[in-house]
Amino acid sequence: MKRNDHKFKPDLLASRSSDSFYGWWIVAAGAIILFVSSGIGFYGHGVILDPLRNVHGWTKGTVSSAITLFFFSNGIVGLLIGRWMDRYGPKWFLVCGSVVFGLSISALNWCNSIPQLFIAYLIMSVGFCCTSLVPVNTLITNWFVRKRGLAMSIANTGLSVGGVLLVPLASYLIIQKGLGITLPVLGCLYSMVIIPMAVFFIKQKPSDLGQYPDGDHPGMAIDMQNPTRAAADQMQVWTRRQAMKTMAFWAIAVAFMLALGGQIAYLIHQVSFIGQYLGLQKAAMAVSITAAASITGRLVLGTFVDRCEKRYVAMGCFFIQGMAVLLLAFYHHVVLLYLCTFAFGLTMGSIIMLQSLIIGECFGILSFATVSGTIGFFSMPGAAFGPMIAGVIFDASQSYQTAFIFFAGTSFIAMMAIIFAKPASNDHTGISPAVQE
Repeated sequence: MKRNDHKFKPDLLASRSSDSFYGWWIVAAGAIILFVSSGIGFYGHGVILDPLRNVHGWTKGTVSSAITLFFFSNGIVGLLIGRWMDRYGPKWFLVCGSVVFGLSISALNWCNSIPQLFIAYLIMSVGFCCTSLVPVNTLITNWFVRKRGLAMSIANTGLSVGGVLLVPLASYLIIQKGLGITLPVLGCLYSMVIIPMAVFFIKQKPSDLGQYPDGDHPGMAIDMQNPTRAAADQMQVWTRRQAMKTMAFWAIAVAFMLALGGQIAYLIHQVSFIGQYLGLQKAAMAVSITAAASITGRLVLGTFVDRCEKRYVAMGCFFIQGMAVLLLAFYHHVVLLYLCTFAFGLTMGSIIMLQSLIIGECFGILSFATVSGTIGFFSMPGAAFGPMIAGVIFDASQSYQTAFIFFAGTSFIAMMAIIFAKPASNDHTGISPAVQE
Protein backbone atom coordinates (compact mmCIF):
# COMPACT_ATOMS: atom_id res chain seq x y z
CA MET A 1 0.00 0.00 0.00
CA LYS A 2 1.52 3.32 -1.08
CA ARG A 3 1.71 6.08 1.50
CA ASN A 4 1.94 9.83 1.04
CA ASP A 5 2.04 10.69 4.74
CA HIS A 6 5.41 12.48 4.43
CA LYS A 7 3.73 15.50 2.87
CA PHE A 8 2.27 16.73 6.17
CA LYS A 9 4.33 19.64 7.51
CA PRO A 10 5.08 18.32 11.03
CA ASP A 11 6.83 15.32 9.41
CA LEU A 12 9.53 17.63 8.00
CA LEU A 13 10.25 18.91 11.47
CA ALA A 14 10.21 15.40 12.86
CA SER A 15 12.99 14.21 10.56
CA ARG A 16 15.59 16.70 11.76
CA SER A 17 16.48 15.58 15.28
CA SER A 18 15.38 13.60 18.29
CA ASP A 19 14.19 16.89 19.81
CA SER A 20 11.40 16.92 17.22
CA PHE A 21 10.64 13.23 17.44
CA TYR A 22 7.25 12.69 15.82
CA GLY A 23 6.29 10.00 18.30
CA TRP A 24 5.02 12.63 20.72
CA TRP A 25 2.59 13.85 18.05
CA ILE A 26 1.34 10.27 17.93
CA VAL A 27 0.91 10.29 21.72
CA ALA A 28 -1.10 13.52 21.59
CA ALA A 29 -3.31 12.30 18.75
CA GLY A 30 -3.83 8.97 20.54
CA ALA A 31 -4.88 10.77 23.73
CA ILE A 32 -7.49 12.82 21.84
CA ILE A 33 -8.82 9.75 20.03
CA LEU A 34 -9.18 7.83 23.30
CA PHE A 35 -10.77 10.86 24.94
CA VAL A 36 -13.73 10.54 22.60
CA SER A 37 -13.83 6.80 21.90
CA SER A 38 -13.59 5.79 25.55
CA GLY A 39 -15.57 8.69 26.99
CA ILE A 40 -18.52 7.76 24.77
CA GLY A 41 -17.94 4.16 23.68
CA PHE A 42 -16.67 2.80 27.01
CA TYR A 43 -17.97 4.95 29.87
CA GLY A 44 -21.12 6.01 28.05
CA HIS A 45 -22.89 2.66 28.39
CA GLY A 46 -23.45 3.14 32.11
CA VAL A 47 -25.09 6.52 31.55
CA ILE A 48 -27.56 5.37 28.88
CA LEU A 49 -28.34 1.96 30.45
CA ASP A 50 -31.22 3.04 32.70
CA PRO A 51 -32.69 5.72 30.38
CA LEU A 52 -32.73 3.23 27.50
CA ARG A 53 -34.32 0.63 29.74
CA ASN A 54 -36.97 3.04 31.02
CA VAL A 55 -37.94 4.30 27.55
CA HIS A 56 -38.71 0.81 26.27
CA GLY A 57 -39.64 -1.01 29.47
CA TRP A 58 -36.82 -3.55 29.07
CA THR A 59 -35.18 -5.24 32.05
CA LYS A 60 -31.72 -4.32 33.24
CA GLY A 61 -30.56 -7.80 32.29
CA THR A 62 -31.76 -7.29 28.69
CA VAL A 63 -29.88 -4.03 28.14
CA SER A 64 -26.86 -5.45 29.97
CA SER A 65 -26.94 -8.41 27.59
CA ALA A 66 -26.75 -6.03 24.63
CA ILE A 67 -23.71 -4.43 26.24
CA THR A 68 -22.30 -7.93 26.72
CA LEU A 69 -22.70 -8.52 22.99
CA PHE A 70 -20.91 -5.20 22.38
CA PHE A 71 -17.81 -6.22 24.33
CA PHE A 72 -17.85 -9.83 23.15
CA SER A 73 -18.04 -8.72 19.52
CA ASN A 74 -15.23 -6.27 20.21
CA GLY A 75 -12.98 -9.26 20.95
CA ILE A 76 -13.94 -10.99 17.71
CA VAL A 77 -13.40 -7.85 15.63
CA GLY A 78 -10.00 -7.31 17.25
CA LEU A 79 -9.01 -10.85 16.27
CA LEU A 80 -10.00 -10.21 12.66
CA ILE A 81 -8.43 -6.79 12.15
CA GLY A 82 -5.22 -7.27 14.13
CA ARG A 83 -3.11 -8.67 11.29
CA TRP A 84 -4.45 -6.08 8.83
CA MET A 85 -3.61 -3.29 11.26
CA ASP A 86 -0.05 -4.57 11.63
CA ARG A 87 0.28 -4.63 7.86
CA TYR A 88 -1.49 -1.44 6.73
CA GLY A 89 -1.60 0.71 9.84
CA PRO A 90 -4.61 1.96 11.80
CA LYS A 91 -5.36 5.26 10.02
CA TRP A 92 -8.28 4.18 7.84
CA PHE A 93 -9.61 1.84 10.49
CA LEU A 94 -9.94 4.91 12.70
CA VAL A 95 -11.73 6.90 10.01
CA CYS A 96 -14.21 4.20 9.01
CA GLY A 97 -14.73 3.01 12.57
CA SER A 98 -15.67 6.47 13.82
CA VAL A 99 -18.35 6.79 11.13
CA VAL A 100 -19.75 3.32 11.92
CA PHE A 101 -19.89 4.03 15.65
CA GLY A 102 -21.44 7.46 15.23
CA LEU A 103 -24.23 6.15 13.03
CA SER A 104 -24.95 3.09 15.16
CA ILE A 105 -25.17 4.90 18.51
CA SER A 106 -27.58 7.36 16.89
CA ALA A 107 -29.60 4.41 15.59
CA LEU A 108 -30.42 3.38 19.17
CA ASN A 109 -33.19 6.00 18.97
CA TRP A 110 -34.98 3.88 16.39
CA CYS A 111 -34.63 0.52 18.14
CA ASN A 112 -38.12 -0.58 19.14
CA SER A 113 -37.43 -4.28 19.67
CA ILE A 114 -34.80 -6.37 21.40
CA PRO A 115 -33.37 -7.79 18.12
CA GLN A 116 -32.91 -4.25 16.81
CA LEU A 117 -31.19 -3.31 20.07
CA PHE A 118 -28.74 -6.19 19.72
CA ILE A 119 -28.02 -5.41 16.05
CA ALA A 120 -27.27 -1.77 16.90
CA TYR A 121 -24.85 -2.77 19.66
CA LEU A 122 -23.21 -5.33 17.38
CA ILE A 123 -22.51 -2.74 14.68
CA MET A 124 -21.44 -0.22 17.31
CA SER A 125 -18.87 -2.73 18.56
CA VAL A 126 -17.20 -2.88 15.14
CA GLY A 127 -16.77 0.88 15.09
CA PHE A 128 -15.50 0.99 18.67
CA CYS A 129 -12.88 -1.71 18.15
CA CYS A 130 -11.46 0.20 15.18
CA THR A 131 -11.14 3.42 17.21
CA SER A 132 -10.07 2.38 20.70
CA LEU A 133 -7.12 0.77 22.47
CA VAL A 134 -5.99 -1.67 19.76
CA PRO A 135 -5.11 0.99 17.14
CA VAL A 136 -3.79 3.56 19.62
CA ASN A 137 -1.64 1.14 21.62
CA THR A 138 -0.40 -0.45 18.38
CA LEU A 139 0.89 2.97 17.35
CA ILE A 140 2.51 3.59 20.75
CA THR A 141 4.18 0.16 20.62
CA ASN A 142 5.55 0.92 17.14
CA TRP A 143 6.93 4.33 18.10
CA PHE A 144 8.32 3.61 21.58
CA VAL A 145 10.37 0.88 23.23
CA ARG A 146 12.40 2.27 26.15
CA LYS A 147 9.79 4.93 26.94
CA ARG A 148 6.78 2.81 26.05
CA GLY A 149 5.25 2.84 29.52
CA LEU A 150 5.51 6.62 29.82
CA ALA A 151 4.16 7.23 26.32
CA MET A 152 1.29 4.81 26.80
CA SER A 153 0.40 6.30 30.19
CA ILE A 154 0.14 9.77 28.63
CA ALA A 155 -1.85 8.62 25.59
CA ASN A 156 -4.18 6.45 27.68
CA THR A 157 -4.89 9.42 29.92
CA GLY A 158 -7.29 10.50 27.21
CA LEU A 159 -9.38 7.47 28.09
CA SER A 160 -9.94 8.73 31.63
CA VAL A 161 -10.34 12.39 30.70
CA GLY A 162 -13.17 11.26 28.45
CA GLY A 163 -14.86 9.73 31.47
CA VAL A 164 -14.32 12.88 33.55
CA LEU A 165 -15.78 15.27 30.97
CA LEU A 166 -18.05 13.33 28.64
CA VAL A 167 -19.98 11.27 31.20
CA PRO A 168 -21.34 14.39 32.99
CA LEU A 169 -22.03 15.94 29.59
CA ALA A 170 -23.99 12.90 28.46
CA SER A 171 -25.84 12.75 31.77
CA TYR A 172 -26.73 16.45 31.53
CA LEU A 173 -27.94 16.11 27.94
CA ILE A 174 -30.10 13.09 28.80
CA ILE A 175 -31.73 14.91 31.72
CA GLN A 176 -32.27 18.15 29.78
CA LYS A 177 -32.90 16.93 26.23
CA GLY A 178 -33.59 13.19 26.42
CA LEU A 179 -32.04 10.31 24.50
CA GLY A 180 -33.50 11.52 21.19
CA ILE A 181 -31.11 14.50 21.12
CA THR A 182 -28.25 13.10 23.19
CA LEU A 183 -27.41 10.04 21.10
CA PRO A 184 -27.00 11.85 17.73
CA VAL A 185 -24.95 14.56 19.44
CA LEU A 186 -22.60 11.95 20.88
CA GLY A 187 -22.41 10.18 17.51
CA CYS A 188 -21.47 13.38 15.68
CA LEU A 189 -18.88 14.29 18.31
CA TYR A 190 -17.30 10.87 17.94
CA SER A 191 -16.70 11.23 14.21
CA MET A 192 -15.88 14.95 14.14
CA VAL A 193 -12.98 14.52 16.56
CA ILE A 194 -11.47 11.19 15.48
CA ILE A 195 -11.48 11.67 11.69
CA PRO A 196 -9.23 14.80 11.65
CA MET A 197 -6.84 13.19 14.14
CA ALA A 198 -6.53 10.08 11.98
CA VAL A 199 -6.21 11.83 8.62
CA PHE A 200 -3.74 14.56 9.56
CA PHE A 201 -1.63 13.14 12.40
CA ILE A 202 -1.46 9.34 12.37
CA LYS A 203 1.72 7.75 10.96
CA GLN A 204 2.15 4.02 11.29
CA LYS A 205 5.80 3.68 12.35
CA PRO A 206 9.00 5.72 12.76
CA SER A 207 10.64 4.34 9.62
CA ASP A 208 7.92 6.03 7.54
CA LEU A 209 9.58 9.33 8.52
CA GLY A 210 13.18 8.12 8.64
CA GLN A 211 13.14 7.96 12.43
CA TYR A 212 13.71 5.30 15.08
CA PRO A 213 11.70 4.27 18.18
CA ASP A 214 12.02 6.71 21.11
CA GLY A 215 13.72 9.24 18.79
CA ASP A 216 17.04 7.43 19.13
CA HIS A 217 19.84 7.47 16.58
CA PRO A 218 20.60 4.41 14.39
CA GLY A 219 22.00 1.56 16.44
CA MET A 220 20.51 2.95 19.66
CA ALA A 221 16.83 2.44 18.90
CA ILE A 222 16.56 -0.50 21.32
CA ASP A 223 18.31 -0.71 24.67
CA MET A 224 20.52 -3.75 24.40
CA GLN A 225 21.48 -3.61 28.06
CA ASN A 226 17.94 -4.42 29.13
CA PRO A 227 17.12 -8.06 28.34
CA THR A 228 13.38 -7.41 28.23
CA ARG A 229 13.99 -4.82 25.50
CA ALA A 230 16.52 -6.78 23.45
CA ALA A 231 16.27 -6.26 19.70
CA ALA A 232 15.73 -9.97 19.09
CA ASP A 233 12.75 -9.96 21.45
CA GLN A 234 11.12 -6.82 20.11
CA MET A 235 11.65 -7.58 16.42
CA GLN A 236 10.35 -11.14 16.34
CA VAL A 237 7.28 -11.85 14.22
CA TRP A 238 4.57 -14.00 15.77
CA THR A 239 1.69 -15.76 14.06
CA ARG A 240 -1.46 -16.39 16.06
CA ARG A 241 -0.71 -20.10 16.32
CA GLN A 242 2.84 -19.53 17.56
CA ALA A 243 1.74 -17.03 20.18
CA MET A 244 -0.99 -19.37 21.41
CA LYS A 245 1.60 -22.07 22.12
CA THR A 246 3.26 -19.95 24.82
CA MET A 247 2.48 -19.80 28.52
CA ALA A 248 2.67 -16.00 28.39
CA PHE A 249 -0.23 -15.80 25.93
CA TRP A 250 -2.62 -17.77 28.14
CA ALA A 251 -1.46 -16.13 31.36
CA ILE A 252 -2.24 -12.70 29.93
CA ALA A 253 -5.54 -13.83 28.39
CA VAL A 254 -6.86 -15.53 31.55
CA ALA A 255 -5.67 -12.87 34.00
CA PHE A 256 -7.17 -9.96 32.08
CA MET A 257 -10.34 -11.89 31.24
CA LEU A 258 -10.97 -12.23 34.98
CA ALA A 259 -9.86 -8.73 35.93
CA LEU A 260 -11.68 -6.93 33.12
CA GLY A 261 -14.83 -8.94 33.84
CA GLY A 262 -15.05 -7.34 37.28
CA GLN A 263 -13.87 -3.96 36.11
CA ILE A 264 -16.34 -3.49 33.29
CA ALA A 265 -19.22 -5.03 35.23
CA TYR A 266 -18.73 -2.41 37.93
CA LEU A 267 -18.24 0.45 35.47
CA ILE A 268 -21.37 -0.37 33.50
CA HIS A 269 -23.49 -0.69 36.64
CA GLN A 270 -21.74 2.02 38.64
CA VAL A 271 -24.32 4.71 37.95
CA SER A 272 -27.19 2.34 38.76
CA PHE A 273 -25.48 1.08 41.93
CA ILE A 274 -24.43 4.43 43.38
CA GLY A 275 -27.61 6.08 42.10
CA GLN A 276 -29.56 3.95 44.58
CA TYR A 277 -27.91 5.91 47.40
CA LEU A 278 -26.91 9.28 45.91
CA GLY A 279 -29.15 9.89 42.89
CA LEU A 280 -28.31 10.10 39.17
CA GLN A 281 -26.33 13.34 39.13
CA LYS A 282 -24.10 12.41 42.08
CA ALA A 283 -23.67 8.94 40.63
CA ALA A 284 -22.42 10.51 37.40
CA MET A 285 -20.06 12.58 39.55
CA ALA A 286 -18.76 9.33 41.05
CA VAL A 287 -17.97 8.12 37.54
CA SER A 288 -15.96 11.30 37.03
CA ILE A 289 -14.12 10.63 40.29
CA THR A 290 -13.32 7.13 39.04
CA ALA A 291 -11.99 8.50 35.78
CA ALA A 292 -10.02 11.28 37.52
CA ALA A 293 -8.43 8.70 39.83
CA SER A 294 -7.61 6.66 36.75
CA ILE A 295 -5.69 9.62 35.32
CA THR A 296 -3.73 10.00 38.54
CA GLY A 297 -2.96 6.30 38.83
CA ARG A 298 -1.91 5.94 35.21
CA LEU A 299 0.35 9.00 35.17
CA VAL A 300 2.05 8.01 38.42
CA LEU A 301 2.51 4.48 37.12
CA GLY A 302 3.97 5.81 33.88
CA THR A 303 6.87 7.43 35.77
CA PHE A 304 8.25 4.10 36.99
CA VAL A 305 6.58 1.17 35.20
CA ASP A 306 9.33 0.94 32.53
CA ARG A 307 11.78 0.05 35.32
CA CYS A 308 9.56 -2.51 37.06
CA GLU A 309 8.48 -6.10 36.64
CA LYS A 310 5.10 -5.47 35.07
CA ARG A 311 3.59 -8.74 36.28
CA TYR A 312 4.01 -7.63 39.89
CA VAL A 313 2.56 -4.21 39.17
CA ALA A 314 -0.47 -5.90 37.63
CA MET A 315 -0.86 -8.12 40.70
CA GLY A 316 -1.01 -5.03 42.92
CA CYS A 317 -3.65 -3.42 40.70
CA PHE A 318 -5.77 -6.57 40.70
CA PHE A 319 -5.63 -6.72 44.49
CA ILE A 320 -6.71 -3.10 44.99
CA GLN A 321 -9.56 -3.51 42.48
CA GLY A 322 -10.80 -6.66 44.21
CA MET A 323 -10.71 -5.08 47.67
CA ALA A 324 -12.57 -1.96 46.50
CA VAL A 325 -15.39 -4.00 44.97
CA LEU A 326 -15.55 -6.32 47.98
CA LEU A 327 -15.96 -3.39 50.38
CA LEU A 328 -18.71 -1.91 48.20
CA ALA A 329 -20.59 -5.20 48.44
CA PHE A 330 -21.10 -4.68 52.18
CA TYR A 331 -20.77 -0.97 52.99
CA HIS A 332 -22.72 1.89 51.41
CA HIS A 333 -21.88 4.94 53.51
CA VAL A 334 -21.42 7.97 51.26
CA VAL A 335 -17.78 8.48 52.30
CA LEU A 336 -16.91 4.84 51.65
CA LEU A 337 -18.72 4.92 48.32
CA TYR A 338 -16.49 7.74 47.13
CA LEU A 339 -13.30 6.32 48.67
CA CYS A 340 -13.78 2.90 47.09
CA THR A 341 -14.72 4.54 43.80
CA PHE A 342 -11.46 6.50 43.94
CA ALA A 343 -9.41 3.39 44.82
CA PHE A 344 -11.06 1.45 42.01
CA GLY A 345 -10.25 4.27 39.60
CA LEU A 346 -6.58 4.32 40.60
CA THR A 347 -6.18 0.81 39.20
CA MET A 348 -8.72 0.94 36.38
CA GLY A 349 -6.73 2.73 33.71
CA SER A 350 -3.51 1.10 34.86
CA ILE A 351 -4.95 -2.39 34.35
CA ILE A 352 -6.00 -1.62 30.78
CA MET A 353 -2.59 -0.07 30.05
CA LEU A 354 -0.68 -2.93 31.69
CA GLN A 355 -2.32 -5.46 29.39
CA SER A 356 -0.82 -3.71 26.37
CA LEU A 357 2.54 -3.19 28.08
CA ILE A 358 2.85 -6.85 29.03
CA ILE A 359 1.85 -7.95 25.52
CA GLY A 360 4.45 -5.59 24.04
CA GLU A 361 7.12 -6.83 26.42
CA CYS A 362 6.36 -10.48 25.72
CA PHE A 363 5.69 -10.36 21.96
CA GLY A 364 7.42 -7.22 20.65
CA ILE A 365 6.62 -4.61 18.02
CA LEU A 366 5.97 -6.26 14.67
CA SER A 367 3.05 -8.48 15.67
CA PHE A 368 1.57 -6.39 18.47
CA ALA A 369 -1.86 -5.84 16.90
CA THR A 370 -2.07 -9.48 15.83
CA VAL A 371 -1.26 -10.85 19.28
CA SER A 372 -3.21 -8.14 21.10
CA GLY A 373 -6.29 -8.81 18.98
CA THR A 374 -5.99 -12.55 19.56
CA ILE A 375 -5.60 -12.16 23.32
CA GLY A 376 -8.57 -9.80 23.23
CA PHE A 377 -10.64 -12.54 21.61
CA PHE A 378 -10.08 -14.71 24.69
CA SER A 379 -10.00 -12.02 27.38
CA MET A 380 -12.93 -9.95 26.12
CA PRO A 381 -15.60 -12.55 27.01
CA GLY A 382 -14.85 -11.77 30.65
CA ALA A 383 -15.41 -8.10 30.01
CA ALA A 384 -18.43 -8.93 27.86
CA PHE A 385 -20.26 -11.25 30.22
CA GLY A 386 -19.43 -9.25 33.35
CA PRO A 387 -22.18 -6.63 32.83
CA MET A 388 -24.73 -9.30 31.89
CA ILE A 389 -23.89 -11.43 34.95
CA ALA A 390 -24.23 -8.40 37.22
CA GLY A 391 -27.52 -7.41 35.56
CA VAL A 392 -29.02 -10.90 35.82
CA ILE A 393 -27.98 -11.22 39.48
CA PHE A 394 -29.52 -7.83 40.21
CA ASP A 395 -32.79 -8.75 38.49
CA ALA A 396 -32.96 -11.93 40.57
CA SER A 397 -31.99 -10.45 43.94
CA GLN A 398 -32.57 -6.69 43.56
CA SER A 399 -29.06 -6.27 44.96
CA TYR A 400 -25.50 -6.02 43.65
CA GLN A 401 -23.92 -7.67 46.69
CA THR A 402 -23.58 -11.20 45.29
CA ALA A 403 -22.26 -9.90 41.97
CA PHE A 404 -19.63 -7.72 43.67
CA ILE A 405 -18.43 -10.60 45.85
CA PHE A 406 -18.11 -12.77 42.75
CA PHE A 407 -16.12 -10.16 40.82
CA ALA A 408 -13.83 -9.44 43.76
CA GLY A 409 -12.99 -13.15 43.67
CA THR A 410 -12.16 -13.05 39.96
CA SER A 411 -9.74 -10.17 40.60
CA PHE A 412 -7.92 -12.21 43.24
CA ILE A 413 -7.67 -15.23 40.90
CA ALA A 414 -6.25 -12.92 38.20
CA MET A 415 -3.42 -12.08 40.61
CA MET A 416 -2.30 -15.72 40.54
CA ALA A 417 -2.65 -16.12 36.77
CA ILE A 418 -0.58 -13.09 35.69
CA ILE A 419 2.56 -14.37 37.45
CA PHE A 420 3.09 -16.75 34.51
CA ALA A 421 3.27 -13.93 31.92
CA LYS A 422 7.01 -14.06 31.28
CA PRO A 423 8.51 -12.85 27.95
CA ALA A 424 7.37 -15.29 25.30
CA SER A 425 10.65 -15.06 23.39
CA ASN A 426 12.08 -17.44 25.98
CA ASP A 427 10.06 -20.15 24.25
CA HIS A 428 11.92 -19.50 20.95
CA THR A 429 8.76 -19.97 18.90
CA GLY A 430 8.78 -16.64 17.10
CA ILE A 431 10.19 -16.11 13.63
CA SER A 432 12.38 -13.37 12.29
CA PRO A 433 11.09 -10.65 9.94
CA ALA A 434 13.17 -12.13 7.17
CA VAL A 435 11.50 -15.50 7.49
CA GLN A 436 8.12 -13.82 7.63
CA GLU A 437 8.75 -12.13 4.32
